[in-house]
This record gives sequence, structure tokens and C-alpha cells, in this order.
Amino acid sequence: MKRQRTYRMSVAARRLGLTKALLRTQLRHLGAITEDKRANPLWVRQGWLHEEQFQYQHPAVGWRWCTRIEITESGMTELFSRIHNKAA
Repeated sequence: MKRQRTYRMSVAARRLGLTKALLRTQLRHLGAITEDKRANPLWVRQGWLHEEQFQYQHPAVGWRWCTRIEITESGMTELFSRIHNKAA
């Protein structure tokens, strides 16, 4: 299966007409992002979110783990419909 194009939160928020903070809040309310700031496995299996974990070296504190959640094309469609239907 070919991997879908993904969008970082800031780009996805702009395309949906939201701020980055509001998009994250919406994703938490929809259950797409868990309390521990990870992508909900159901959303990942559906192909709506992509989660990547990696390490980077912070200059002051050393090696840190980071989780990046990106939204796929089909996730953008799903979010638009859920947010649009919620507003109506």
C-alpha cells in the first residue's frame, strides 16, 4: 500500500481554516490524540493519522524522545467533515 501524503499540524490547520492550537484541541475532543499526546491507534489504523517517534539531541538537556503526529489526505477529509458537521 502506498503511503498517503501527510501534513504537519500547522499546514493542516491552515488548510482547515483553524489555528494549530485549535486543531490540536479539536483532535483531542474527537479522541484522535490521547491524553499522553500520542495518536489514537484506531485513527492510525484507519489511515487518518501518521505517528513517528524519533530522538534528537537538545543542546541543553541531551537526547530527548519526540513524537510527531501528521494528518493524512484521508484524515483531512475526515476531519473536515467532522468539524463541519459539528459546526452545523
